[in-house]
Amino acid sequence: MAVEIEPERLLAGRRVLRFAGGPGAAVDRGPQDNGGVPLVLIHGFGGDALSWQFNIQALVKGAAGSPGRRVLAVDLPGHGASTLDIPAGLGGVADWVVRLMDAVGVGRADIVGHSMGGRVSLLLAERHPDRVRRMSLIACAGVGSRVDAGFLQALCTLETLDQARGLIDRLFAGAPPNREALARAFLLRLADPATRGPLTRLLDRLVADIGAAPSRFDWTQPLPPLQLIWGDADDIVPPPDAADLPSHVTLHRLPGVGHMPQAQAATQVNALLTEFHQ
Repeated sequence: MAVEIEPERLLAGRRVLRFAGGPGAAVDRGPQDNGGVPLVLIHGFGGDALSWQFNIQALVKGAAGSPGRRVLAVDLPGHGASTLDIPAGLGGVADWVVRLMDAVGVGRADIVGHSMGGRVSLLLAERHPDRVRRMSLIACAGVGSRVDAGFLQALCTLETLDQARGLIDRLFAGAPPNREALARAFLLRLADPATRGPLTRLLDRLVADIGAAPSRFDWTQPLPPLQLIWGDADDIVPPPDAADLPSHVTLHRLPGVGHMPQAQAATQVNALLTEFHQ
């Protein structure tokens, strides 16, 4: 079925498009016609496309001598400027991302997913294998380690600035230099009643998906080439045991880093992504 696209509009640096299941929003940067494989970034629960604000330009630029590449950082349903209608399950969220890719003219892509976005990335590769060339999973939910559902629930019930500060400290395994600004932004966005309902529904989908998954991830299933990137100090989705991983999957553990490696250790993460996704 053809995707119908209404004229796009700009909202806080995003492209916002109408399509089946939309609107869908994304930060869209870099050359679109140089023949390279685009890079699609999928944020975690409670985040949005701006979760990648320390990564997008470096990934567009690429390695030295590179002509650059197109980078698309999406707002998932219930987040940012995208639809507040939540698909029935995380597989439906993966399908929704593919429809957004269609709407912006992205065919086969490299995928980078963070936390819940990593789980969505895995489902996208499972359901649409022809759309994924390579994949990086950052602090990925659902590959064998536990997920702190209590932390995610706290995002949905945030009421005070002190609570927001505590959540930021958990995300970064300690107070980051811009803690106050991050906490105020968190409170402004996540305490909004319009945001809470969709997030709560999506959390139910995530908990059900993780709960139904086997305790040990099946690494023998068909998957694109992939790497794992994790903060060693992440206690929201702790890193898996390297001994449980097959030899062809590389796990990069970043010392002293929490659940947001792409922000807390942006230089390291950008280098790992740039090298892997050449």
